[in-house]
Amino acid sequence: MKKTKQTREQNMGMALGTLASKECRSLQQALARHNDRHGGIHAARRSCRRLRSLLVFIAASSDPQQAAKAGKTLRQLTRSFSGLRDAHVAVRTARRLAAAHVSTLTPALIQQLEERSESLLVSALEQDPDWQERRDKAERISKAIDGLGWQAITPSVAKDVLKHSVRRMKKARRAALEQREDEAFHRWRRRTRQLRYQLEFLRKARRIAGMKKSDTRQYGGRIKQLSLITDRLGWRQDFQVFLQTLDQLHASAEVTALRLALAKTSARTAKASTRRASNLHA
Repeated sequence: MKKTKQTREQNMGMALGTLASKECRSLQQALARHNDRHGGIHAARRSCRRLRSLLVFIAASSDPQQAAKAGKTLRQLTRSFSGLRDAHVAVRTARRLAAAHVSTLTPALIQQLEERSESLLVSALEQDPDWQERRDKAERISKAIDGLGWQAITPSVAKDVLKHSVRRMKKARRAALEQREDEAFHRWRRRTRQLRYQLEFLRKARRIAGMKKSDTRQYGGRIKQLSLITDRLGWRQDFQVFLQTLDQLHASAEVTALRLALAKTSARTAKASTRRASNLHA
C-alpha cells in the first residue's frame, strides 16, 4: 500500500509536467495562427498565464530559480501583446455597449476603434513577422519547462501551494474592497484567476494519477465560483480599458461627448461588477 501511495504521488507530479508540456504546445499553436490573429494573441496570453500558475508548484518543490526565470520570460511574452490585446478589447467592448444601447456609440466611432486595432496589429507584424521572434522564445521556454523537476511535486506540496494562493487571493480581495482602485481590483482578478488555473490543473493531474475521485470532484464547485468572480471582474476591467482607449483617440466632439456620457455609466458599471463579485465566495 505504501509503495502504491508513493507511486501515485510521483505520478501526480509527472502528470502536472505532462499538462505543462501540453500547454506549451498550445502556446506555440496559438502563436502560429494566421487566420485569427486576435484570437491567437488571446490564446497565447492565456497559455502564458496558465504556465506561470504551474511554475508556482515547481518553485515550492524543486527549483525556485529556474521557475522564476521561466516565469519572467512568460510574463515578458504576455506583456509584449498587451497593447494589441487592449485595442481589440476596446473594440469588443464598444460593440457590446452599442448592442445594449448603453451609450450613443456611432458606427463611425466603432470603425475608428477597429482601424486603430488593425493598424497596431499590422505595425507589430512588420516588426516581428508571423511572430517568429515570439515563437522562438516560446520554443525555448517549452524546452526549459520540460526539463524541470515535476516529479518532486507531491500532494502535500500542491496542498501548501493552494493554501498560499487562497491567502493571496483573499488578501487581494480585502484590499480591493477597501481601496476601490482599479489596480487593486485587477490584482484581485489576477490572483483569483491563478488559483482557478491551479485547481483546474490539479483536478486533471489527480485524475491522470488515479487518485481519490471524491477529493477531485470537490474542485469543480470551487472552480465554478472562481470563474464567476473573474468573469464579473473581467467586465469591469474591459470597461476601464475601453475608457482608456477613448482617451487615446483624437479629441473630436464625438469622442468628448461620449466620454462625458460614459462618466456616470463608468461609476455604475464598476459598482455593479464589484458588488456581484464580492457577493461570491470561493
